[in-house]
Amino acid sequence: MPFDYEKGKDDDYRDDGRDFNDREDASSEYEDRGKYKDERGEEDVSPAGSENKDDSDEDFFKDEDFEFEDHSGEDVEERGYRISKIREKRKRRKLLYTSLAILLIIVLVAAGIVFGYRWIRNRFFSAEEVSVEEGIVVPASLELGEDVNIIFAGSGEDLLEPDINSIIFTSYYSAADESRSLCVPVKTLMDVPGIGAEIVGRSVGIGGMDLLSLTLEKGLGMDMEVDSHILMDISGVVDKLGGIEINMDRAHVINNYSEGGTFNLEPGPNLLDGQETLNLLKYFSGIEKDVPLEDMKIQKKVIDTIILKIVGEDEDDLTGNVNLIKDFIDSDLSLEELLKLFSTFSNIKEEKNIVYTLEASSTELEGEGVVYIPDVSGLSGLFHKEQAPSGEVVENEETVDVVILNGVGTPGIAGEISAILNSGTHAYESGKKKFHVPSQEEGGIGNADNFNYAATEILVYTADDAGVMNAANELKEILGAGEIIVKENEVASSDIIIIIGADYNPDQIPGEETVEISGTVETVILNGEGTRMLAATVRDILVDHFNAEDEVIEVVEVKDADNWDYKQTEIIIYTDQEEIEAFAQQVQERLGVGVIKKSDNNEDDVDMTIILGSDYTNQ
Repeated sequence: MPFDYEKGKDDDYRDDGRDFNDREDASSEYEDRGKYKDERGEEDVSPAGSENKDDSDEDFFKDEDFEFEDHSGEDVEERGYRISKIREKRKRRKLLYTSLAILLIIVLVAAGIVFGYRWIRNRFFSAEEVSVEEGIVVPASLELGEDVNIIFAGSGEDLLEPDINSIIFTSYYSAADESRSLCVPVKTLMDVPGIGAEIVGRSVGIGGMDLLSLTLEKGLGMDMEVDSHILMDISGVVDKLGGIEINMDRAHVINNYSEGGTFNLEPGPNLLDGQETLNLLKYFSGIEKDVPLEDMKIQKKVIDTIILKIVGEDEDDLTGNVNLIKDFIDSDLSLEELLKLFSTFSNIKEEKNIVYTLEASSTELEGEGVVYIPDVSGLSGLFHKEQAPSGEVVENEETVDVVILNGVGTPGIAGEISAILNSGTHAYESGKKKFHVPSQEEGGIGNADNFNYAATEILVYTADDAGVMNAANELKEILGAGEIIVKENEVASSDIIIIIGADYNPDQIPGEETVEISGTVETVILNGEGTRMLAATVRDILVDHFNAEDEVIEVVEVKDADNWDYKQTEIIIYTDQEEIEAFAQQVQERLGVGVIKKSDNNEDDVDMTIILGSDYTNQ
């Protein structure tokens, strides 16, 4: 039977109504019972009194019935708070540890960068802080002690395929402590072994320094073997040494081949860095057509200056500097051998450091520009040592240093003797001077401790040297006076010191008598070598000497010659008068060099013209 929804709903309402009415009747009965008890005077037993009566008192369940007893012994709210605190503490601790770890990593990275940079810099980029002992055993003696033939070559920074800018062949003679060097133009045509005719500078790129050595041994015709070689990265070496200071005799305008333009060199000291030094060597290498080959001697001056900078002031400087530059040098010498070579070469006296340039004629080849055809006919005589069983020739050809002191008070007397000894009048057959008197500034001449010397004294400080004793005896003959006194166990700045006494008579010097001249010899002096103030210096020497009593020579003008390529000094006269010819011979003796010529081309209208050549400055 289907459910009657409406009828069911009505039945529910009727049931609910009966339940509600029953609860209402019961409540009324309860209230009536209370009233009855009050009328009888009984105590009100209602739970809260009549005025605060609450229907809730009649509820079956009370709030207390829903309270649960906590059997865990722990308050839930307090436990949750503690757990939260622990979690927060753990989070702070974790954050602290993370921060410390990050900070430690940053410190380690920074330290790595700093020390890593220093290691890389010291390993690859800097050699300034190098121990002077590193890799070098300093020899007991820094003297070379043996003859050696060596080639110095300069190049750019690439030593494997070098751009050669200087070639200098040097022979060192240990017995005389003398060196003779030959500057070779880098564009000289020579027969390169295995190659044929080729520019000599290119032989290094083809077969290294060994091939250059073989080429020069064959090409120079001197029958001399090359013992060693040194190839230098000039710019690198000079920069590592902190630059060099080179003294120039005159001004030059040098081409800057690396950057274009030019730079100037002034007379006197010039500070150069590596690149400037490289350009200087290249400018005087023979590649410039208008630069005389004679000026190539400046290349030797540059190499000597570099060697002096390497040697420095003491042994520590030498070893330290060799360490600095060793990576910029290619040599078949050990570091210890380089120490000895540099030390020995730095102490060679100026007059024993002889420099030549290769005689050559220039021509031009298509694609090459100027090249040189060498003339080696005279080289053998310049470089071969004289043979003598006893070695007397070598000893006799020693140039002796002499100091002259005025012991009588006569003005200029020490200077006059100095001029005579330095003039070259007293020289060996080879043309080498027997005596060298330093300038007044260098202490070569001066006054004695007093002017009361009755006799001339020739003081010898190296009596164990036979050459010095021979020189002392010859000086006694030249002066026509004096007593030789050996100073044993004493040291002086010179081999011999002469103190002029009252027994010396200037008129007694052989070969120094002046011819009788009617009037004066008008003279022009020309500088044909290029050394600054050379003509003026020679003018003063000649005037002081010949015009000591009467005016014999009148120098009307000093100036430059038409070029600076004069190898030999020329004394030109324009008359057949015997007295002029005799005077020209005395000038020749005074200069110590030169040839006498006659000419009809008297442009300056004078009696004599002197053109100074490189033979005068090289003596």
